[in-house]
Amino acid sequence: MVSLESRERWHFSSGHGGMSRPAVADGVVHVSSGPELYALDAATGQQLWSFVTGPERISPSAPVVAGSVVHVGSEDATGHTYALDALTGRQLWKAGTGAPVTSRAAVADGVVYIGNGNGLRALDATTGEQRWELTGGEVLGCPTVADGVVYAHVGGERDNRGLHAVDAATGERRWRFSTGHEWNEGSAPAVSEGTVFLSSGSSLYAVDAHDGRRRWECRTGHYVTASPAVADGLVHCGSWDSHHYAVDTATGEPRWRFAADGAVASSTAVADGLVHFGSWDHHLYTVDAATGALRGKFPAGRRVGSPTVVDGVIYVGTLNGHLHALRSLVPGPQDAGN
Repeated sequence: MVSLESRERWHFSSGHGGMSRPAVADGVVHVSSGPELYALDAATGQQLWSFVTGPERISPSAPVVAGSVVHVGSEDATGHTYALDALTGRQLWKAGTGAPVTSRAAVADGVVYIGNGNGLRALDATTGEQRWELTGGEVLGCPTVADGVVYAHVGGERDNRGLHAVDAATGERRWRFSTGHEWNEGSAPAVSEGTVFLSSGSSLYAVDAHDGRRRWECRTGHYVTASPAVADGLVHCGSWDSHHYAVDTATGEPRWRFAADGAVASSTAVADGLVHFGSWDHHLYTVDAATGALRGKFPAGRRVGSPTVVDGVIYVGTLNGHLHALRSLVPGPQDAGN
């Protein structure tokens, strides 16, 4: 096991509580903390610009970058989503959503899909004009778009709760899969090879993407709030039972599980044969994707969030408002000569 402390390239402190999952594109890290969205130089951590979405108590959602535009939502009472120039932070448009926006958007084929306490909305990515709206539940997690379908984890009323498949062009609901759980509707579905993977309650589910039939269920020992990630025939997901699970995508049988010293509530990043995730034990973990063997560990700080890995660098935030950039254990271009 390698200590990752010596591999820290830089860290950034926002001065606020909380830090979203970073979005990295074109050498810039975009991340939300407190009431601000920050753009940081990916190589140095230097702040390039910031954008304030509201008063101190109003937090922006995690950002998503599409081309030269950053999309971010706001948790103000009526709810808004913003489109900003990724280079300068200049506001391109602002659209009301009717309820606080707590999760990042999904952008596909010129459309921005936003979830909030009222449901799911589709907005034109260029103008912010609404194309359609699906009401009747809460969409607190990021929707996922694949093959012309939007998959959204819907909470709220019992007869509408579960995983919904919605036509991306029209907003027409195709099917609904109900897990029966009354809690934990904040995770984002993952779609791979005709299967939708979803965490809900204390379980991880695999659902047929065409008709919504359940393929399997894998139970853990506590709540599963992390969004699953799929790579090389395994679906990875953490649990509040302090374990990270790697589950066979075909059978739902665990291949391995790794024990941390606190709840694993962060989503997972998989890259170059390694799995990266945060734990409430204040550490970022790097484990072998095939075996679950510990490869590295970093004391990041209070309640480590969901990491992002780009070009051999791990970007991860913490609840106390810090963002760390670490060189991965797998050598990349930035490691030449080291």
